[in-house]
Amino acid sequence: MISLMTSYGGKGCTFDDICQYAGVINGVSDAGLHNGQLLTKEMLVDINPDLLIMPVYNDHKTFDIEKYNKEFLEDPALQTLNAVKEKRFFYPREGYIYNSSQDIVFGVQEVARAAYGSLFDQPENCHISVVAEVEK
Repeated sequence: MISLMTSYGGKGCTFDDICQYAGVINGVSDAGLHNGQLLTKEMLVDINPDLLIMPVYNDHKTFDIEKYNKEFLEDPALQTLNAVKEKRFFYPREGYIYNSSQDIVFGVQEVARAAYGSLFDQPENCHISVVAEVEK
């Protein structure tokens, strides 16, 4: 996962747990980085992911995420990555990726959808509620 928080995604974070439950190898964790350690471009080239989960957060439309992603993906240093060569990018529903509530199960499904395709499609805005409806 490429995150605007450049030290997020390694061992010990919820995203790593999500990957494990989705049956996906988290390259950052697999490379030995722990959450809080900086992922450099050199490390990313060494990891050479088959898929990049890209950031989508635009800070309430105050940050140009499309420009950020374009510049990142066009970086000459990253053109040897399998994911870049094969154009395997996934733009997740971020509310599921950075989630540590009961809705984390949808984050697992979102990562599985990124890796394995439409078999794991889900409707927008899925949430689990622990509140029962009261009859009127």
